[in-house]
Amino acid sequence: MPDVLADDVATLSIPGGNTITVAIRSLDGTPSQNTFTRNAALDTAGYLAYTAQEDALDRMFVALAGSSLDGSVHAGTVADGGQFNRYFGGGFYERDGSFSPPAIGTGPGEGQVSYAGNYAAVTNIGAVDGDHLITVPPGPGGGASLPDLPRESHRVSGTIFLNANFVDNAVNGEISDRILISPVGGAQTALEDVTLIVAPIDTNGEFYGDVEISDDATDSPGTGIGNYGGIFGGSGASSVAGLVHLSGHIPNVDSEVEHGVFVLTQCGQPNDSAICDLVAP
Repeated sequence: MPDVLADDVATLSIPGGNTITVAIRSLDGTPSQNTFTRNAALDTAGYLAYTAQEDALDRMFVALAGSSLDGSVHAGTVADGGQFNRYFGGGFYERDGSFSPPAIGTGPGEGQVSYAGNYAAVTNIGAVDGDHLITVPPGPGGGASLPDLPRESHRVSGTIFLNANFVDNAVNGEISDRILISPVGGAQTALEDVTLIVAPIDTNGEFYGDVEISDDATDSPGTGIGNYGGIFGGSGASSVAGLVHLSGHIPNVDSEVEHGVFVLTQCGQPNDSAICDLVAP
């Protein structure tokens, strides 16, 4: 795992059922492998949501996680909305089995393939009046004597498209239809598209590259705002999972950070995305 993508997360278990376990660097609860509980109200773009908050004065963490349809790759991301001038967040991805690239041929789809699906993220943009925070009870300790209260994270939904060439061993793409979702009533704000710049695919089927603000008009190099990375899995690289780390990318917001996750099916596989109708089989 590249350090910038893992950030504060050491491990995150495969999603499924009513809980997952997460090991995050600081203050998510005890033991070090802390249990996050299923919270369907915060599901985002098809990714399952899990939350952890021990009490009304402890940080609230939101995790979003998913597995590929073939079960070969898994990924998740987690963050709290901040407290005491800091927040903690990051992610984790993994593959079951070895790397198996697509067969290489001479026709369309014979080594150059596409992946498409949904994208979701958690951010350090928080709200003390988030809908899913534990309510501070009335009584002793209330009023002006309260410490800095925990915040619930804003989330992001979007769609993601990747092109990968297993002859050139390179991948690139874009995240579009990006929406910032407030934890207070679910208010939505449109965000700019971001471009996943060409990155090499290594012999283990992993990749790591840069992210820029999209410039669809001229396709000129844009402002660097972070990194992305992931891992291919399944027979013929039928699936891919990965993470995105962005900062300084939302106008009129200071010090914002976004931790994103994607788990995608290769176009031409069963239950692929509708946009796959536009690409070579």
